[in-house]
Amino acid sequence: MKNIINYYYNFNLLDVYLVDNKYYFNYKNNDYFFIVFDRPIEDAQSIYNLFLELKKRRLLTNDIILNKDNQIITFVNNTPYILLKDNVKNNQININDILYIQNNTINILKDKKLFRNNWINMWEAKIDYYEQIMNNSLGKYKILNSTIDYYIGLGENAISYLVNNKITNSVLCLSHKRIDINKSAFDFYNPINYILDNRVRDFSEYIKNLFFLDMISINNYKYFLDYMNFTREEYILLISRLLFPTYYFDMYDNIINYNLDEKVMEDIINKTDSYISFIRDIMMYIIYQKRINIPFIEWIIKDA
Repeated sequence: MKNIINYYYNFNLLDVYLVDNKYYFNYKNNDYFFIVFDRPIEDAQSIYNLFLELKKRRLLTNDIILNKDNQIITFVNNTPYILLKDNVKNNQININDILYIQNNTINILKDKKLFRNNWINMWEAKIDYYEQIMNNSLGKYKILNSTIDYYIGLGENAISYLVNNKITNSVLCLSHKRIDINKSAFDFYNPINYILDNRVRDFSEYIKNLFFLDMISINNYKYFLDYMNFTREEYILLISRLLFPTYYFDMYDNIINYNLDEKVMEDIINKTDSYISFIRDIMMYIIYQKRINIPFIEWIIKDA
């Protein structure tokens, strides 16, 4: 890979290291990563335009480096790669990173290729996908087979909550498919991970992360909710996003795609009742302490 990088980017590298599926090297005291572009190729120009707008606004982001042909993507054995310069180093993200991005990128671009705000359609498609997998039967996965119905039910409840409340998810900012606080800030500020969605998205995925890693308390979530100052519509989006079980579906995919032991799912399953109680507490705080009139989800109030 060293020779390919030297050729396409006019470097004269001596060493290139493979670290966490990324090719890493240091050049003139700057860190670079040559990584697989694991998105549709047609997204590349849109992502690059978003990156340029971030640079124009002097916002923090890792840099996309064009190759010698002024191309965003470099193909290696038919696999698309992209070169990034690391501007953030190996720090863990926190709520301030999320706020920094959100506050500075409201309606930053109107590129529909990056829109991920039609949650109802996306969630319905995801549930259809898992129902199809179930129908094709995965007999060796006893834990998955015995639990997925419940989590599909949670997903359907999240969809119903949005449908019944007729929320328009239209105010968008720079967001991410997922927030993973176990990863470094490099991933958070990696343009490949950028999408456009409501600011609720990153916040809710961050909260899910904290919960399932046992890193959130009552005082934490109250502080976060007070600080974010969401609108009524955004609180409804928040509850629906918290309810939709991305934490389960993502792990389900990892088990199937990477042949993981399905017992890695047990921690999520064991914490789910507590997580539903956590959603109830957030809902009650929004309604009774913040005095925001959002609809109850009756079974959560009753069963949690």
